[in-house]
Amino acid sequence: MSWRFEKMFFDYMDGIQPGELVLLEYTSKEPVHLLFQMVLKYARLRKTPFLIIDVLDGLYVMHTKLKLLGIDTRDIENAPVMKIGGEMDIGNIVTKVDEITEFSIFRSRFMEAMQKIQEISGDKVFIRIVVGATELLQKMEKNSMEREAFFAGVIYPLIGNPITKGLVFLNRKRVMEMGLKEAEALSTRVLRAKMEGDKLLITVVKSAHLGEYGAEISVDPCSFRDYLISGGE
Repeated sequence: MSWRFEKMFFDYMDGIQPGELVLLEYTSKEPVHLLFQMVLKYARLRKTPFLIIDVLDGLYVMHTKLKLLGIDTRDIENAPVMKIGGEMDIGNIVTKVDEITEFSIFRSRFMEAMQKIQEISGDKVFIRIVVGATELLQKMEKNSMEREAFFAGVIYPLIGNPITKGLVFLNRKRVMEMGLKEAEALSTRVLRAKMEGDKLLITVVKSAHLGEYGAEISVDPCSFRDYLISGGE
């Protein structure tokens, strides 16, 4: 049942420690927007501060899909957002970077957004939720030095950071194998969403906790959708 899936999902999110980087992989077949909505619901109900990092209108795509299903999207529209490229502004834009050309400028803006959220959250650990990471890696596929500079300058410093934990949505079928392997190697946990028959299955393929390897939870996506439309009733 969807409420049981929600409880298991929330319990798993509770177990993610500050400083971790969690990669949630999917393909174009999976209704990953439902999982994104669940993450925002988790943050709201747990009163956990968060920052959405919207790369090249990835948030607009999530918002549109949820809106078309009739799911309440106020959690997105009221969310603090760091906007990277793209043209469709959704949410409360905290800071904006038009293009990722100079990493020094990008890193400065990124840290500025982090600081703003930290000021709001005080001592509470906040979540970085990244959508559009697929498009970001695609832009860097042909330039390994640029990709390595990005990982070294922006991602590495956040792993182990005691004030934040990261969750990155990534379409594993739309990025080159090298970029995917680098992202997986950096992550402390890798979750893989996959449609199997009429079930949406989430499998733990990597974790800092060895006992979690291979753990799975599943849900009927149609019932899950209806559950979210009803607000979880």
